[in-house]
Amino acid sequence: MREAGFAYCLFTTKEPQQWKWHLEHLGKQCGEAWRADLSEEDRAWAAPYREKFSKWIDDSGHPAVGHKANAGDLPSAHGRFAGEPAPPWPMLLEAVQSAFFAFIEGFKKERSGSSEPAAADPMSRLHRTHLWQRLTSDDTAEADRAEALRAFRRGFRSGRRGKPKTLTRPIPPMLEPCPSWEVAAPELPGPSAARERALRALPAPDDPKERTVREQELRALYASAWREDVPEEDRIWAAVYRELCTLWVNHRRRRALAESAYEGHLQSSDGRFGGAPAQPWSSLGVFGQEPWCSFVDRIEDAPEGESELETAEAATWEYWDALYREAPPWDSDPAQAHWLAAVRAARRKALADDVVPEEAR
Repeated sequence: MREAGFAYCLFTTKEPQQWKWHLEHLGKQCGEAWRADLSEEDRAWAAPYREKFSKWIDDSGHPAVGHKANAGDLPSAHGRFAGEPAPPWPMLLEAVQSAFFAFIEGFKKERSGSSEPAAADPMSRLHRTHLWQRLTSDDTAEADRAEALRAFRRGFRSGRRGKPKTLTRPIPPMLEPCPSWEVAAPELPGPSAARERALRALPAPDDPKERTVREQELRALYASAWREDVPEEDRIWAAVYRELCTLWVNHRRRRALAESAYEGHLQSSDGRFGGAPAQPWSSLGVFGQEPWCSFVDRIEDAPEGESELETAEAATWEYWDALYREAPPWDSDPAQAHWLAAVRAARRKALADDVVPEEAR
C-alpha cells in the first residue's frame, strides 16, 4: 500500500525536487526490508522485497556509522559508507517500476466493478510517463541522475538503520492523544480501541461533572497504553498510540533544535547563508528545514569521544546530503566556524530542556 502511495506521488508531479524527495522515501521503504529487528508480520512483508532486490545488495558487510561512509560509488571526497550496500542505478529503476505496478494494480482493484475498457499494458504505460522518460533518457543531465541516485541511496541507508535518536527518545506518558491519532484510531483492533471509539461517539454531556467523568475515563484508557502489562488483545492499539505520541513530541523537539542550529549559524555569519542574505526559518519550507533536521540528527547521534569539530564536519555532510548534493571540502570550507556555531546552538537548546511540548503530560 505504501509502495503504491509513493508511486502516486512520484508520477503525479513534474517537479524534480519532489521526485528526489519521493525517491528518498521509496529508497527508505526498500531499506526497511533489510532491518534486523523486523517483527514477524513485517518479515512476511519484507521477504518479497529482499528477494526482488537481493541481486544488487551484498549483505556481507555491516552498516557503518556516521558520515564517513557515503553512497558507494558516487564521487566524494567525504565519507564512504564502508561495508554498507549502495544501491546502484538499475535498482532505483526497478524500485520505481515496482512501485508503479503496485499503483496500477491498486487502481485496477478499485475499478474492478467499472464498465470502462481494460487499461493498457502496465509496462507500456510506465514507458509513456514523464518521470520514466526523464530517468531513462540519454538527454538527462548526469547531475540530475547523481542527485536522484543520492536521494534513493540516502533513503535506503536511513530505512536500513531505523529512526535517529532524535525521534526515538522516551517521553513521559501522554494522557491526551496527539493530532495524528484521529487518523489511526478508527482502524485499530482490540477492546480498548472499541471502548475509545464508543466514548468518542457519545454526544458531549451538558453536565460539567459528567464531562469530567468522561475525560477521566479517556485519560485512564490512554494511561493503560503506557503500562508494561498491556493485554495481548490491546497491544496493537497501545503500540500505535505510544509510537504516534512519541513521534509527535520528538518531531517538535527535533524541529526546535534544527531552528536553533539555523539561527546559530546566522548569528555567526551576520545573517548570511551561502554568500547571500538568509531567509527567516519560517520561510524555508519543508525542503529548506529538513536538511537542518538531518544536521541535528547527526549531532545527537554523535559517538562518545567524538570531538566538536568532527561532529560539525559530520553534521554538515548530512546537511548537504539531505539536499542530495556533495558537501564542500571541510578543510577549506569558509563557513566552518558558522557550522560549529550551529552545533553549539543546537546543543544549548537541547540542554535547556525547553522544547518538550505542553501536551506531553
